[in-house]
Order: sequence, then C-alpha cells, then structure tokens
Amino acid sequence: MAFDALLASGRAAAEIRDAISEQEIEIVLTAHSGAHPTEAQRRTILKKHQQIVALLGQHDKGTVLTPGEVTELEEAISREQARTHSESTPGDCRCLAAWRTSNVRRSKPTAEGEARNGLMVIEETCWDAVPEHYRRLDRALRRIGQPPAIVKVSTWMGGDRDGNPNVTAVTTGHVLCLQRARAAELYHKEVEKLLYELSHTGPAAEERNRRGRAPACPRPSSTQHDPASSRPHQEDEPYRVLLMALRRRLYRTRVKMEEVYLGHDSGADEDADVLTSQAQLLAPLELIRALCTGDRVLANGTLLDLLRRVRTFGICLAKMDIRQAESDRHSEAIDAITRALGLGRLLIRYLEWDEEARIAWLSAELVSPRPLIPDAGTLAADERVKEVLATFALLATLPPECLGAYCISMARSASDVLAVRLLQVKSGVKSPMRVAPLFETREDLQNAPRVVARLFSVAAYKGAIGGFHEVMLGYSDSSKDAGKFASLWELHVAMEKILEAGRAAGVRINFFHGRGGSIGRGGGPLHLALLSQPAGSIAGAYRVTVQGEQIQAFLASTELAVHTFQSYAISVLEHTISPPKLPTDAQRELMQQLADASAKAFQAQVYQSEDGIFSRYFHAATPTSALASMNLGSRPAKRKAAGGIETLRAIPWVFAWTQTRLHLPVWLGCGAALAERIAGGGLAELRDAYSTWPFFRGLVDLMELELSKAEPAVSEYYDGRLCTPDLRAVGDGLRSALAQAKAAVMEVAGHALLLENHPLAKQSFGLRQPYLLTLHAIQGEVMARLKKEPSDAERLALDDAMTVTVQGVAAGMQNTG
Repeated sequence: MAFDALLASGRAAAEIRDAISEQEIEIVLTAHSGAHPTEAQRRTILKKHQQIVALLGQHDKGTVLTPGEVTELEEAISREQARTHSESTPGDCRCLAAWRTSNVRRSKPTAEGEARNGLMVIEETCWDAVPEHYRRLDRALRRIGQPPAIVKVSTWMGGDRDGNPNVTAVTTGHVLCLQRARAAELYHKEVEKLLYELSHTGPAAEERNRRGRAPACPRPSSTQHDPASSRPHQEDEPYRVLLMALRRRLYRTRVKMEEVYLGHDSGADEDADVLTSQAQLLAPLELIRALCTGDRVLANGTLLDLLRRVRTFGICLAKMDIRQAESDRHSEAIDAITRALGLGRLLIRYLEWDEEARIAWLSAELVSPRPLIPDAGTLAADERVKEVLATFALLATLPPECLGAYCISMARSASDVLAVRLLQVKSGVKSPMRVAPLFETREDLQNAPRVVARLFSVAAYKGAIGGFHEVMLGYSDSSKDAGKFASLWELHVAMEKILEAGRAAGVRINFFHGRGGSIGRGGGPLHLALLSQPAGSIAGAYRVTVQGEQIQAFLASTELAVHTFQSYAISVLEHTISPPKLPTDAQRELMQQLADASAKAFQAQVYQSEDGIFSRYFHAATPTSALASMNLGSRPAKRKAAGGIETLRAIPWVFAWTQTRLHLPVWLGCGAALAERIAGGGLAELRDAYSTWPFFRGLVDLMELELSKAEPAVSEYYDGRLCTPDLRAVGDGLRSALAQAKAAVMEVAGHALLLENHPLAKQSFGLRQPYLLTLHAIQGEVMARLKKEPSDAERLALDDAMTVTVQGVAAGMQNTG
C-alpha cells in the first residue's frame, strides 16, 4: 500500500486517517447495459478465459502441490484451453472447450440480457473482492486505527435509455427485480454460514433481551417461507434466533421478486416480509456484533464481511442510475402535460417558451400542492412521452435505496434539471433521485458553469437538494467534437468554474466522470486520468463509469477487483491530500491557445473537408459499417438514423480508428498545434509546462501512450485494399499528420523514442504486435470481399470472420471504443 510512502513524505497519520475516513468512491458499471457495447467478446468466452487464469494461478503454486494435483490441474487447464495437443496422436491439435465455443453472437443481445451479464460480474468478483479490499485496508491502517471507508457499486444496466429504445420502464422494473432477487439469494448464503459459525448458547440471551430484539426481523406472516427455517432453535441460542428470522425474510424477498418478475405478483413491496431497506438488513447483524463483546475474533470474521457487503451492495447489489436520451424528452413530456391541462401561456406551447419563462413556471409548480400529471389514459401524447411518464411512475413504486442518480444526456439549461425534479415530485416519487446534468459537447462544457449557477439561484430547487449536487461530465462527445486537447482543457476549466459556482451558492459539488475505456474517450491509466482533474475537484469523492473492456481489465477476477479498489482508494487519497500543482497564468494561456488551435485543425479536417471527402474516407477505410451490423450491444450505433459523422456515437468513432491503427481521435489537431508552437520558438515553454504542470504532463503522456500503438503501415494497407485514389490521398495526409504528432510529442517530452521511459508497456505491446498484424491482414481482405456483393452464404462466412478479427484486434489493443 502507499500509506508508508505518504508517511515517509512527511504526511501526518492523522491527516491520512481523516482523508480515508471521509473517502467516497463509487464505480458505475455500464458495459453490459446496452449503453456502451464496447466489450467485443462473448461473455461465454470471457468466463472460460477467467477459468483458465484461475487454474494457471493454482498451477503456479506447484511447490505446494503433489505431482497428482499438478496433473489434475494441467488436465483441467487443457479442457478449458483454446486448443491442446493430444497425447494419443502427437502433433494433432484437438479442439476443446473454448475452441469449440463460437466467438460470434448470432443475435443482438437484449438490454435485459446485458444486465444479467453485468450482474454476473458483481456476483463473481466484486462480491468477494469487497471484504478482501477492506481487510487489506484494515491491515494497512491498523497502525493509525481507522476503519476503511465504504466503496460503492452502481449500475446503468437496465436504466440507460440514451439512444436505446430497447430500455423501457418494463425493462427497468424487470432488471431491478432480478437485482433484488440475486441480492437476497447471496445474503441468504452468507447468513447460512453465520448460522453455522455463531452457534453460541448462554448469557448472551439475557443481553439480547435487555437490548431488545431486532425490530427488522418479524416472523413472516405468509405461510410460504424458507423450508430450511423449520429447524427449531432454542432461546439460549440468541444469535441463531436473530439469524433465522433474517434468513426467512431473505428467502421471502427472493421468492416475491421472482414472482413479480414473472408477472405473478405486482405488490411485493406491500408484503411486510419483503426487505425494502438496507437498515432492515443491518439491524439484526449489528445487534449480533454488539453482543459479541467477548468474541471479537468471530465478530471480525464472516459477520464483519457481511456487514461490509450490506453497506456496499445494499438490497439490490448495485443502485441503478436512470439516464434519459436527451433533455428534449422531458421538455416534450412537460409540453404534453401543459397542453392536456390547458396551462399554455397565450396559446404558446411549453416547447416555445424561453428559458426564463420555463424556470419561473417549473419553480412555481415545485412548491405547488396541486396534482399535475393527468391519467395516462386521458393524456393525448405520442409513445415517446408516454414511455417517459411510465418511467417516472415506475420510480414512484421502487424502494429509494435501489436508485442512484437521474442523468440527463445533452443537458443544456437549468430548466432541464428542474423539469426532471418536477416530474419526479408530481409522479409521487417519495425520495426523488438526485438529478445529474450531463455536459458533453465543447459548447455545453463552456456553458455549464452558467447553467449550474442559474440552477442554484432557484430557491425551490436549492432548498430541496441539501447542499449537495452531482454534475456529470462526458469525455467522449467533447473529444469527437473538437479533439483531445480542447476536450480535456474545456473539461478542466468547466470543473474549476462549476466548483466556483457551487462555493458561491453554498453547494458541495461532486463530479461524475463518464470515462470510456480508450484514451480517446477519457480512459487510460488511473493516475494519468486523475492528473486532468483540477485541485479541489475530487476532495475525497470520486464517481466514475467503468465501461466495456474495462470490466475485464479491472474486474475480471477477485484479485483484479481488489487491486482496482485499492488503486482507486490510493489515487483518490493522494489527489485529496496532495492536490496537483496549479498552473501559472502563462501556462493557462498556453493551454488555451493550444486547445483553440487544435480544435480548429481537428474540425477543419473532420467536419469541414471539401465535398465531405473525409467522411467518405472514414466510411471506406475503416470497418465502421461492419461494426454497426455486428451484435456487440443492444444500442444503435447512431443517435439518429440519418446524418454523417456528427450523428455517429463516440464509441464506434473511436472503435473504427482503433481497428485500423490510426488512433486519430487522440492526436488529430493536437500534433499540429504542438508543431506550430515549436516552429514558433515555443519549445522551451512547452517543456517547462511538461516538467512543472501535472495536467499538461498527463495530457502529453496519454498522447504518447496512444501514439505508440499507431501503425501507419497498417492504415496504408487498408487504404490500398479499400479506397479509391482520391480517398487514398486523404489517408496519406493523415499519416503525415500522425508522423508530425509523434515527432512533436517526443520533442516536448524530450524522448528519442516513444515510451522510452516505459519499457514494460513497450515490451508488452511488442509481444502482441505480430498477432495483430496477421489479424489486420485478414480483416482488410474480408472488408474488400464484402464490398463485392458476395452471395448470402459467403456473406455469412465473411461476417463471422469480420467479427473474429474485430474481437482479436480489440483484445490485442486492449480496448475497443
């Protein structure tokens, strides 16, 4: 752990203790929700790979295994491996488990199916990783005597509607039923362990009677109960009495959730036996721990692990965020309501009101006691509006503890946030979800501080949020909009100004970072990612999405998940107690000029090319059209069916350039801006910023990391197989710009070679390169054949080959989009 290093640097133990005790880290899983289908591999294949890794780990402990045990392990690995050699026929490769499993999805996954896969990640790795993470923190912190803070897990699976019409109110309800049923089942198993461990008899019964029985555990009123609960336990087994009551409720909760899921019951939460809050789970467990005054070893074992799991996973394994496609969806709903109730102003529809008129009306309705939303059967509205209102109606029926933030994509005004708050209140949501506006494009990031300040000026809203507000920041669309330099700088400046608006209003701001897996979408090494955060923007709290291939990189096994939790804890701690150095005024001006110059160059190339030739090159030279037809996720590749690159989502945009090894989203415009500055005599100031300003150093290091993976020869191969001469000229220009970017980055960093200070990363990628080159050769050939209108049978074979090469390249690059 890094605590020793912090102490050695002169930090006081009390300072570290306080920072850890106040830490709030929340990872939000989005990869399997249909929101971000960036994991190209099938879940079945991934599970087999995980099993092989686990078996190899056991095999590596061969010094403590008998020869027979080693043989058994080797045979198990062979059964799971992609292929192995048959002893009976030397040299003949026989296909086994993973090899015989198809890599190709024959149908597009459903949103609910993706959510099930996401739940498996929580169950299979996070469930065991959480208590282990806390135990390691316990050991590290024992010297300074502070229990670790609680890491949290949330999810978008089943709740993310952004561009995905397949996620409906019914989907959300079903997924939450699944989550609650699985949570109850997992807790049930842990309580079974405790029933075996805590078989105490004797004086503790008197103490339990003195303190009172746990009020959260009444005997179920229904005759349908856990069959295992019929075993009698005497009153002189006090812990088992409490645990049996809790186990009955867990069993009943699982059964009722399954009945609701199957449509056999609609009033599960009206059943007094069904668990609806974390407190109901904690009460008997905390009482047992309090009674274990003389049994601390037992109290700090399985019981403490379970208490920590309850505080982390709650009653539904992961709180669900709701994300709506665009802020316009809520405006359309309000418009339909005002028209139905005859509340228009001078016959002008709500959609035509200006911002101040909307704020005034929404503010007044927030404090008005009158009903607002008419009965669904009498509301004249299209299906989009009805679905929005159905979602709010569903939220009113769910336990508040199952819900996280309500995120508004493409938020642009204070009224966008007020509309969501009003729809929750008037739909009967007893504890309204916090509303997190998501600012994504460069223009929206520039306007975000003004929007937040205006929002906090609304007394009816500010009085309801308890001095806390969440703001989500998108790293993908701003990068696709203006390039990497402009994106990260606008995010940095926006965070500074939003924090100022919060301080002026007395509201604590917590940023929710919508980072993707690739550097082009805000990903990259955690320590470099945090360098882009301005001082004071974390302050012990960090909420971030974990998407796509990040799930496998961060949470594929229990040990990996523990390492991930520890990395977040230490990185956030270091950023909190040792914030990054503030830039000088000259450095801020330098970065602004670089951002403006790079954005101008990026937009000129991507969006302003003559006759749209860049768009034609993109569609011809990259596998973007094939990606759109692959069954990678449940969400469409475009926000709108029509339109060019501007309507394409950031994920397939980055995905396509990764496949052809140009990695354009990371460096385009940035290289030109740096080269221009260097040519103008600015190398010294660039190197000074690199050596003294952590933000700038992190930005350049991220570019260097991605540029090291770019391979112009691969891009040129695709051009030769797929492009006409005029389009090949576009590719030649981009490869020249790539060479310019590499040279500029090495000049600023003072490196003779890319990654010369990171030999392990360079060696690791070098080992994968030969396999990648083969996959690129096959993929280019497949794309060329697909353009020749093959027969149906040939197309099926080619589509399968395309899918396999996409998966292979993504695995080799260790990111997709």
